[in-house]
Amino acid sequence: MTAPASLVAVARRLAFVRETEGPNRGAWVSMLQRFAGGREGDSWCADFVSFVLDVAHHGQPPVGRTGSCQALLTAGRALGAEVTDPAPEDLFLLVNEAGHAHHCGIVTAASPLAGIAGNTSPDGLSDNGTGVFEHPITAAPPRIAFLRLKQKESDE
Repeated sequence: MTAPASLVAVARRLAFVRETEGPNRGAWVSMLQRFAGGREGDSWCADFVSFVLDVAHHGQPPVGRTGSCQALLTAGRALGAEVTDPAPEDLFLLVNEAGHAHHCGIVTAASPLAGIAGNTSPDGLSDNGTGVFEHPITAAPPRIAFLRLKQKESDE
């Protein structure tokens, strides 16, 4: 089985993606939404992560396509992928007081903690921004979860 490509490298190739036709809309945004089963106008950070995972893992991502941050978190936890020591290539998920994931992206640096996400702002403070941006991650546990996903085992 081919080793996965770098999630960070794939994500950075998409740093040009912006909402160009209004909130949560635009040619590239719509492509990401459709890829993960979403609709135009939906939040798209999880669509972005799903697309990056699929490309990096050559069509065999460790979790299924989804436009839901909570579904990513649930799938990652089911795989035993949650970690407390974030490293580049991990997923980060922001969670609310009730423990529900509402935004996600990919860790690009551990110290200081930084990531790249879709549907965010240049400073990373918005979880419903205008594009793909790399930024500092300022949330702290328990308001943030990290997943270290591995490639699926081959059936061969």
